[in-house]
Amino acid sequence: MKHILLLALMVTAGAINAQLYFEDFDSYAVGDYISVEGAPAWAVWTAGNEGGDMDAQITDEAALSGSQSLKIFGNLAGGPMDVVLVAGLEGAYEVTFNMLIPAGNSGYYNVQENQIPGTAWAFECNLNADGTVNYNVDGLIVATGAYTPGSWLKVTHYIDTDSDLMHLYLDDEYLAQVPYDGGQVGGVNFYGAGDGVNIPTYYIDDVLVDLTDPVVDNVKLTTPIDCTFGPNPAQEFVRIQANLDNALVRILGLDGKVVLQERRNDLVSGSEFNLDLDNGIYLLEVTNGINRMTQRLVIQK
Repeated sequence: MKHILLLALMVTAGAINAQLYFEDFDSYAVGDYISVEGAPAWAVWTAGNEGGDMDAQITDEAALSGSQSLKIFGNLAGGPMDVVLVAGLEGAYEVTFNMLIPAGNSGYYNVQENQIPGTAWAFECNLNADGTVNYNVDGLIVATGAYTPGSWLKVTHYIDTDSDLMHLYLDDEYLAQVPYDGGQVGGVNFYGAGDGVNIPTYYIDDVLVDLTDPVVDNVKLTTPIDCTFGPNPAQEFVRIQANLDNALVRILGLDGKVVLQERRNDLVSGSEFNLDLDNGIYLLEVTNGINRMTQRLVIQK
C-alpha cells in the first residue's frame, strides 16, 4: 500500500483523530484561492492558472460547519473553474465531503485514477437540478440516487484499489456497489459543470480522506433479488412482486433521470404502482441497498 501524498495531506490540514486529511475551510480568509493557500493538497486542473478563473475561492455564502466553504461554479458548457483535491493513494480509503447545490442549479465531480489530472477518470457524478444523481463509468450509468436541492448532501465513497470496488453512500444511506477502475485514488476533481441545462453552482464543506477497511463484494454475500412484474408493456399501472421486505423501487428514463421513486415494504405479497408516464421505454429498478435488479419497462397507452 502506497501513501504517495499522505505526508503532504497531513502537513496541510493536520492529522485530526488519526484522520489523514480533513478540511472545513474555516482557517482561510474569505476570497482566498484554494490552490494558492491550500497547496499542495489542492491544485488547479492546469498548472499555471492558480489564482485565476480556473481556481476556486473560499466563501461565507454557505457552510455546513463553521462559517465558510469552497464555492464551485461555471457555465453550461463547463468551466472554467476546475480544482482538484490531490490524493495519489493506493489501498482502501474513505473519501467523504458535503455538497450544497442551490435550487435551480446543478453540480458535478469526478475521481481521477492518477494524481496527474486528465490521465484517466475512475468515475463521474452528475447532480442534476431535478434532484437526481447519476454515477457514470466510461459513459455508462452504474448507479442513481436522489438529493434535495438547497440542502446539504453528505457523499461518502469507500474505495479499494486492491479489490477494484467502491461502495457509495448518500447521507449515510447505502446506495450501491460499483466497480472502481483505477490503480489509485488519484484525486477528487470539483469541476464547474452540471446537467448541461441548469447553471452549475455548488458548495463543498467538511472534506475527509481517511483509511478504511478493505471493501468486500457485498453482491456475492447476499441472496439475489427474485422479482417479477407486469404487465409489460404497461398502461396505467405495473404490479411488482419480489423477495424483499424493504425495497426502493425506481423508474428511470433512458437518460438516467428518476421519474418515479418509492420505498416499499409490501413487495413480498405483490404491490401495484400507478404510472403517470408518457409512452416510451423506461428502466425499472428494484434494490435493497446491496443487490439491484434492473429491467426494461415499456409504457404503451
